[in-house]
Amino acid sequence: MERVATGIEGLDKMLNGGIPARKHVALYGGPGAGKTSFGCEFLYRGAKAGQNGLYITLEETDEDIITNMKSTYPLLTDLDDLIKQKKFEVVKPDKLQLEEVANLLEDRITSNDVKRAVIDSATMIRLSFDKEIEYRQTLFEFLSLLRNLDCTTITTLEAATSRKEEMRFDIEHFVMDGIISLYNLDREGTRIRALEILKMRGTDHARDLVPFKVTPSGIKVYVGEKVF
Repeated sequence: MERVATGIEGLDKMLNGGIPARKHVALYGGPGAGKTSFGCEFLYRGAKAGQNGLYITLEETDEDIITNMKSTYPLLTDLDDLIKQKKFEVVKPDKLQLEEVANLLEDRITSNDVKRAVIDSATMIRLSFDKEIEYRQTLFEFLSLLRNLDCTTITTLEAATSRKEEMRFDIEHFVMDGIISLYNLDREGTRIRALEILKMRGTDHARDLVPFKVTPSGIKVYVGEKVF
């Protein structure tokens, strides 16, 4: 099986080498869980390995996203150079529509050989629909299109809570190829970040709940350690 290594220490081990190529995976978590960090590093590691990446922001401006990335992650010392070389691109669509996102993806895949994409976030698109059935139908069509593109995609998905026991399953959990849940757990007054891979179609994967940290040198997933 062809896989796309995320480049994130520990996560690829849990995925037996990486995300299956051309699959669509959701990063699901509440505020402060680390969704943007994972998406950013996924693209950055890919760009350094020769795979062009596209970050589609649906809420903040592209300038704000780039500024936040550079100020938050010391790892990204050469981000400006990667952007100039079009190996790492941040774009905000003119319209908050899945059709607009699909057209943008197709254009960049064709014109710039984009192999990795992050969409931030599906929740913003969902809020733009008046009826749930319309969102579901459009999401199915969008994912069908993505599976025909030569690009591995991650979409962030907002949870209403960071508490694991209060999270609920929704339509995205069932239709997307993979779900990686990120948590910001309260352990005796201390916040501990943790993740688990809820599903990944087409491959076996680790199912443990494991801690992770965002460090100056990148995200570290501590495989084999317990969340205390």
